[in-house]
Amino acid sequence: MHLGFSPLNVEEADEILQELWDRDVKAWDSYWVPIFRKFARDLVTDAQISAGNVVLDVGTGTGVAAKEVLKRSKVSGIVVGIDRSAPMLELARQKSARAKNVSFTIMKSEHMTFPDGFFDAVISNCGISYATFRETIAEIFRVLRKGGSFTFNDWHLIDVPAHRKFSEILRRHRTVHPSESLDGLRAAVAMMEHVGNEYSDLKVQAEVLERVGFADVRVKQRDYKIRLSGIGEYLVMRLERQALKNELNELSKAQRAAFMKELRTGLTPFMHKGRFIMEWKVTFIHATKPS
Repeated sequence: MHLGFSPLNVEEADEILQELWDRDVKAWDSYWVPIFRKFARDLVTDAQISAGNVVLDVGTGTGVAAKEVLKRSKVSGIVVGIDRSAPMLELARQKSARAKNVSFTIMKSEHMTFPDGFFDAVISNCGISYATFRETIAEIFRVLRKGGSFTFNDWHLIDVPAHRKFSEILRRHRTVHPSESLDGLRAAVAMMEHVGNEYSDLKVQAEVLERVGFADVRVKQRDYKIRLSGIGEYLVMRLERQALKNELNELSKAQRAAFMKELRTGLTPFMHKGRFIMEWKVTFIHATKPS
């Protein structure tokens, strides 16, 4: 149900979701970072970063991929992580306080202040917003030196069956009379899902890369099995995010109980030998800037 205010544009939707992202630092670090660290390890492997390289991590968040670069390559150069979330970057700095060759800067990826050809390699661990996808890819090409590499990864809700089932159950139980703020949040999510669908097509992503000048675009899909202790751990992971808290806050006690009951029943098929198993498909793309 939409309450009738003007439809959101992409920039407005992105801003609403960014505010939630800023408030999700604790939940992200506790429950999601261990999963995205797995993706970051393979990302850095694909990037083939050499010692002495100057590396940019776009949408670094709490610095998961940036720190993986340091661990994997024992880089003697510099790793720079950029993000537009001040709270995420603050935690990234705290976690990397002892590292001398990594820095984190608040910056929009579609408007970077680095000079042309500054970086030897650019990576992004699920950190590029669909709202500015084309502009960000163009900026990455600009700040990358000739012969440099760009490696990033991406995933979609529909490709994770457990997440898809959770969303199906939520839609059946969420309030049909949301507050204006919750209605706006839902509109923002719907807008970004619509935009994201455009880039779920790997051909579209490759076309964007090639249009700005990237060459030798290679695509690889990896299937991960994420193992949690049980349904309870998965529910904590999901329900600690601010967007879900907003939904639950507008349900009555009885509605919340019904929602949780169906979740536990509906998620049972993901239990195997006492563990909750998430099958998670992630796409990795590697490209180079021609010399």
